[in-house]
Amino acid sequence: MKLRVICTAIILTTILLVGIQSAAASAPPVQIEISTDVEEPKPGEPVEIDANISNLANNNNQNVRVRYVWLREGGELDTYQQSEDVGVIAPGGELTIPFSVTFTSTGQKHLDLVITVSNEGGDSSHTYKKPLYIDVIDDSDLRGDVRLTSNSVTGSGTVSIEGDAANIGGTDVESVLLRVPETGSVSPSPPNGEYYVGGIETSEFGTYELTADIANGTDSVPVELTYITTGENRDDERVTKTQQIPVADSLSGFPRTQQAQATATTTPPSGGGPPILLIGGVAVLVVISILGVVLWRRQ
Repeated sequence: MKLRVICTAIILTTILLVGIQSAAASAPPVQIEISTDVEEPKPGEPVEIDANISNLANNNNQNVRVRYVWLREGGELDTYQQSEDVGVIAPGGELTIPFSVTFTSTGQKHLDLVITVSNEGGDSSHTYKKPLYIDVIDDSDLRGDVRLTSNSVTGSGTVSIEGDAANIGGTDVESVLLRVPETGSVSPSPPNGEYYVGGIETSEFGTYELTADIANGTDSVPVELTYITTGENRDDERVTKTQQIPVADSLSGFPRTQQAQATATTTPPSGGGPPILLIGGVAVLVVISILGVVLWRRQ
């Protein structure tokens, strides 16, 4: 009877030890969540990042020890911040680790949160990685931005400039006014020395038409753009800038520089006879042939 009890105890102890070792060797059931206090930071603006690690185990004895936490640049080993031996998380519990990062340039930034954890009492460690993408933007990305596109210049002396005033910015713009400024070779001309486009929603455009007097040899016509835009957390701002519109030659349709290149490549040789270089080359060949015949006969 005693032998049977001892054997039973040994069997139960073995099963318990195997279960404990299996639990220690298996990967801890953790969940990682990342949150930031700013969705679209600007260069130089601190970004607070919270890494939340949860222990999803149902076993009351399966504690998770967080050994290391790294915040790295995506795909690189460069580490922004690192924490060691952070603590132990009980089943159903969670642990939050704060980080603070500042970026110096715009663009999408890729970070990786890397953690190393193990079951408490176990020797095996397991590593988890979760990516984080942050868009760093400039104030100009948030404001309206008007550009002149699909432009054409037709006529000679007095030209007509037509095209689209497109809002490629992030907010609507108002009171868009286009005008041809007075320069040494360009001056505004009736009936459209200036043109009022009005309001343009983001990713939309309005058509325009301007007229100007230009001097011979003018390569481009300046167009001054004035409009009102509002950025995020900013008051209304009046923007004034100038865009140069290339002038096409009214006769050929080519830009002036392109026409000059085309003319240079298609101009026939001067005179009606064969080129001088060709005649000279033939004469040299004839002289060499005669000298060759004379030398052969002397031999």
